[in-house]
Amino acid sequence: MPDHDEPTRLDDFLSSIQGADPFAEVADASEAHRVEHASTLAGGEQECGVYPSSALKMRLLAAIGRATNAKRVLEIGGGLGYSALWFADFVGDGGLVETIDRFAEHVEAIRRYAERFGMGDRISALAGEADDIMLTLDSTYDIVHDDGWFGAQPSYYDRLADLVRPGGLLVMSNWFLLEHAVTGQSPVDWSQVLGPTWAEEIKSYARRLAADERYDVSFVQRPAVALAYRRTDA
Repeated sequence: MPDHDEPTRLDDFLSSIQGADPFAEVADASEAHRVEHASTLAGGEQECGVYPSSALKMRLLAAIGRATNAKRVLEIGGGLGYSALWFADFVGDGGLVETIDRFAEHVEAIRRYAERFGMGDRISALAGEADDIMLTLDSTYDIVHDDGWFGAQPSYYDRLADLVRPGGLLVMSNWFLLEHAVTGQSPVDWSQVLGPTWAEEIKSYARRLAADERYDVSFVQRPAVALAYRRTDA
């Protein structure tokens, strides 16, 4: 989903000194695809949902993945595979990224880009609804990246805790919405997309997550992401 934090001079500076985005062509293709796909969907661009994370966010998550020696990653909301490629890059040979997307054409694109970047053996793209596919998974993961939720606590919330191994990390994008909900300042009228109670639902989800004894949770707003460490004693 779109990250509506306004670009800053600091973002531009950091991007300029950190070097080129190795998967920029996938990010660019994602933006073009979303517009084209939206013309065929009743829900438009929001229903398509291909909003790639920023390179700054993915560099942060890649650093965390490398520091924790993560080898197995599950992603909900694969898009065209932009973030899956970042994850596959750090899991290395023998690692595996499983990414779920509801649209078959997105899954086809993920597989195509995985081969294009020589990571076909590290990325497994799964087509279907996250609730259904997650019930079929019988392993745990070092990192679970939930980029599928948007606007309210997802129906699969409790299943996430089953899939993150003790000592692993649940990563959640789209938490830029929390700042919008708390401050009442947003460049988008989210009520048109999420309904009139969206702000309270976002804050309610944040409270639930922060109070969940299975996790130690940190909310980061620049770049916007929540990091939930799966406790080993819960």
